[in-house]
Amino acid sequence: RVCVLDPYEVSVLSRGGGRPGVELSPDELDERALAMCQANNPNDITKEDFARGLPPGPARRWVPFNGAISEAQLQWLRDTLHEADAVGEHTLLFSHVVLHPEATPDGNGFTLLWNYEELQAVFRESARPPVAAFCGHAHIGCATEDSETGMHHVTLASPLEVEPDSDACAIVEALSDGGLRVRGRGAVPSAELRRGLRV
Repeated sequence: RVCVLDPYEVSVLSRGGGRPGVELSPDELDERALAMCQANNPNDITKEDFARGLPPGPARRWVPFNGAISEAQLQWLRDTLHEADAVGEHTLLFSHVVLHPEATPDGNGFTLLWNYEELQAVFRESARPPVAAFCGHAHIGCATEDSETGMHHVTLASPLEVEPDSDACAIVEALSDGGLRVRGRGAVPSAELRRGLRV
């Protein structure tokens, strides 16, 4: 079963794209999300230097180009994982924003979902957590496996960041045993992903 999450459901940019304070004026920003992000970032997040002084790691996620998943979406995911388990299905997630701190480049947290801890709790409560989550946003490829759930978190390299005449893409094959085979090309490495095993 494939699930696509909306990591910008709660976002400063939920009313449209653009950079706060540059292409978007403060009145064009989602007020609730703006307050949520600003409460966790000592800088003015509507200015260009919104990440100044934020320490590497999960605290660095409170920047305006990330977002959060609503409680309704979290409940939808709980229900979907329960339904998949009831019929013996494995799940695979896709999200633009990264869902695990160690799946950000060097664990810097800069492209991490604001409420990643709530989402990780959903995975840990599930009788059959997803096999893997594939994300982008960071533009630099990296991966980790959650030690508690065995779930793989793969951040894909961006084609925008590769050398000319190179590539950054993959085909993901679902295997009959619930594992995944990633046939990578260019900046995306090939791998087999199974719970407790990455080959």
